[in-house]
Amino acid sequence: MPTDSSIDLFSKPVAAGLVPGLDDGRPPRGLTKAGWVRTTGWLQVGHHPVSSAHIAAFAGLLWSLVGAATVVTSRPVVAGVLVITTPAVCGVSWWLFTVLVRPASSARNIGTKRADELTPGDLIRLYGSIGPVGQVVAVTSGEELLVTLHGGSHRTWARDHVLHVVELLS
Repeated sequence: MPTDSSIDLFSKPVAAGLVPGLDDGRPPRGLTKAGWVRTTGWLQVGHHPVSSAHIAAFAGLLWSLVGAATVVTSRPVVAGVLVITTPAVCGVSWWLFTVLVRPASSARNIGTKRADELTPGDLIRLYGSIGPVGQVVAVTSGEELLVTLHGGSHRTWARDHVLHVVELLS
């Protein structure tokens, strides 16, 4: 996975005009200095992504139920407060983490493309169906395709390699 501080001294300059952005023109929240976009959330129901804060809240609920089951006979009020507050604390904490500490964008997979169908401007998942997003700047043909991404990084894929195309939501 690329890092915020990775620098390729031998890469060719990349066109500055193609910058990943939202529909309204703002840069995505998870845009890194290296040019790729950090994303959060990996669960998608149909075309609707499920917020990772909801998943964190659900995990908090499960753990609070376990904790409440152990103390319910001796302290029933504490058990009730635990079940009510823990999911909220977990969900809000995760949301704050992905907005303030390690900003990440939410993204929705909208389809797939073969590597030989990529065009400049396409937003693609870099490592399968989840994970960071990169914007295609150039595609160079050869035995394999050399795809240049915003920020200067390169990926090599076979022509028939299938990539997930995404839409950035935040």
